[in-house]
Amino acid sequence: MDEQEDTINPQEDSYDIESWEPRTITDRLALRLYRLLTGATRGMTLAVALTFVLIELALVGASVVERPLLGVLSFLSVIPALLLAAYIWRADPTEREPLPTLVITFLLGVIFAAFAAIFNTVGGFVLSGLGIGVLAIVPFFFLIVGPVEETVKWLAVRFHAYRTSHFQTAVDGAVYGAMAGLGFATIENLTYVVGSVDVNGGVGTAVMVSGVAVTRAIVGPNHVLWAAISGYYLGLAKIVPSDRGPIIIKGITIPALLHGFYNSTAGFVTETMASITGADQLFWLLVYVLVFSGLVGGYLFRKIRRTREYYEDQIRLGW
Repeated sequence: MDEQEDTINPQEDSYDIESWEPRTITDRLALRLYRLLTGATRGMTLAVALTFVLIELALVGASVVERPLLGVLSFLSVIPALLLAAYIWRADPTEREPLPTLVITFLLGVIFAAFAAIFNTVGGFVLSGLGIGVLAIVPFFFLIVGPVEETVKWLAVRFHAYRTSHFQTAVDGAVYGAMAGLGFATIENLTYVVGSVDVNGGVGTAVMVSGVAVTRAIVGPNHVLWAAISGYYLGLAKIVPSDRGPIIIKGITIPALLHGFYNSTAGFVTETMASITGADQLFWLLVYVLVFSGLVGGYLFRKIRRTREYYEDQIRLGW
């Protein structure tokens, strides 16, 4: 039975009416049980994702050991995304985010990518089973790939960095989102580069694999930008708790739609322009990505610039 403190004036006490804190034995038990369940859920989520990503790394790792060039090309393909993430980190107008938390967020981006692979595979089977053939590809990008992958990268930020004292502003969220996107792009690029050999029956030449690596280097920064946008809004949600839900939904929806739009149009546009002009499709992919990513990056960096100007004004006012 709950026993409240006798010293509390019932005329002024709103406990169990409009407020609550762990006062009684059952309160404290409920709090401990909640923490236990929360910790167990987080631990299980991490364990499941880690198991799948270790299996994936084991599969591709054998190919990398046999052909070290694959590892080198995979690393080189991530450099543009790495440089973009570093630029976003440098653009933070507040204090620099600590390296350990950045590394953890990067690793979580790698680990949680396994969830995206699972849901994308299952979703693809479901849509293909509807019997609508090639027309299923656009719904697949908008309804599955975009929302799933952007939610997974968001989860990589929410899982750890969000809970630390270093996560204080919207731009902090963008920085950690960029790191989660970098982690996601890293494991995805490695899978694509190694898979390009297996898909071609082991006949793939260094030139062919290099082409895949170049393609991944071109498109990889998109993951950084999209995740930075969702991270930005996650940071905003943390400092505006009254509207946390809608802000988070907006933060995931925008990059998910951008992701779906890019996947739905990139191949068609580049193939069409290549056939019209006779230029290489890889060239037009570079042009398309530069334009698309430039617009998305402009959207993100305008927000970062406004944030910097806001904080500079606050400092001048003595904040």
